[in-house]
Amino acid sequence: MTEGTSLSARQSLYALGGNHTIDVIDPNPLCQCRFSRFVRKWRRSPHFAKQPADFLRFLAGEIRRESYDVVLPTHEQVYLLSEFRDVVGQSAGIALPAFDAMKQMQNKATFTRTLEELGLPHPQTAYATTADDLRHNWSYPFYLKLAHSTAGLGVFHVSDEEELSSRIDSLLADGVFDGKTEILVQQPAKGDQATVQAVFSGGRMVGAHMFDARQLGVGGMSAARKAADHPVVYEHVEQLGSHLDWHGAMFLDYFYDYETARPEYIECNPRVGETVNAWLSGTNLCEQLVRISHGDSVEPLPKEGSDVRTQSFFMILLSMAYSGATRWELVREISKFRTHRGLYEDSQDELTRVRDDYLSIVPMWAVAVQLLAWPKLAKKIVADTVENYSLPKSATEAFEALDVESFRSVFARTPSKNGVPE
Repeated sequence: MTEGTSLSARQSLYALGGNHTIDVIDPNPLCQCRFSRFVRKWRRSPHFAKQPADFLRFLAGEIRRESYDVVLPTHEQVYLLSEFRDVVGQSAGIALPAFDAMKQMQNKATFTRTLEELGLPHPQTAYATTADDLRHNWSYPFYLKLAHSTAGLGVFHVSDEEELSSRIDSLLADGVFDGKTEILVQQPAKGDQATVQAVFSGGRMVGAHMFDARQLGVGGMSAARKAADHPVVYEHVEQLGSHLDWHGAMFLDYFYDYETARPEYIECNPRVGETVNAWLSGTNLCEQLVRISHGDSVEPLPKEGSDVRTQSFFMILLSMAYSGATRWELVREISKFRTHRGLYEDSQDELTRVRDDYLSIVPMWAVAVQLLAWPKLAKKIVADTVENYSLPKSATEAFEALDVESFRSVFARTPSKNGVPE
């Protein structure tokens, strides 16, 4: 696994740990996947976004040393490794789409244009490239979205003209406006927030799962989920994957109006996402992804009808502290969690699963103790975590400047006698 910090990585362990030998590389020595009985070994790697060339060389060295069957990127490393998928694929299995398709889905503007091209529903959207473009008589409220961002940190809710003016000033100060980079102005979607996760093999969908968000966390992520069944969404995602000849995983966030049975898609993430709700519902998307990565022939998983309820407790606690909760409010939430009341009734935790992985209790209590000691520490915890796997626009430009062919020998399968790959 190419990182061990994200929630996606942690949740992938439960679906894969009983069937595979798993090693993790990550620049953070305290990444949460180190605290798992499913991880054999952790190695400290260069940061994929800050040191992409060093990261690739390090990855190649690890593959040669251990003869791995599969490289599994669970977060934003998918962007870098998609560009190098054929090179990496010389020495280990990896399931990623062509780089052009990856860029199309990673960028919120080109993703939305792809929805328009295919006639798939999405909220009303306009595009801006300059500050003057944004100084317009918009219909409020709306969402202002940077084309590239991670964990919802480039998405801003704008309520009125004064708030828009302040946001424009901030973006100017950050140097966002270069006359080429598009910013989305998107009206709020209608319905309940939901997510669909899917795995494809050469454009053919071989597994999918969807859930409704029961509670949101930092950056608008789902902190509590309930498995859902929106038949039209299966059709739309299958159409999208076929159109792109997608190979690997993706998940889409959308809003679903139950009265009209109509979704509105707001964002695509070209990776597997957080999959415990799917796994508990009987849909092991991670296993499908590993098998495809290995080059195995796989049959589509059956659609499982389920109402499985899950939550990520320590992310709920972190989100509360991030929003200004007091120590006593955090204590009350811990009490609800321990006594299975409220949101936690008939619900399983996605991250802390002591019966499956006794070491999973370490990250939860490490976060809880820090927040109880100093609730304001939440902002630093979130910032440090996101920085470890985020993909800023500067990083995407650095990736595209790398010479792919120069790495072909680095990832060659057979080393020569002097240790240099042939």
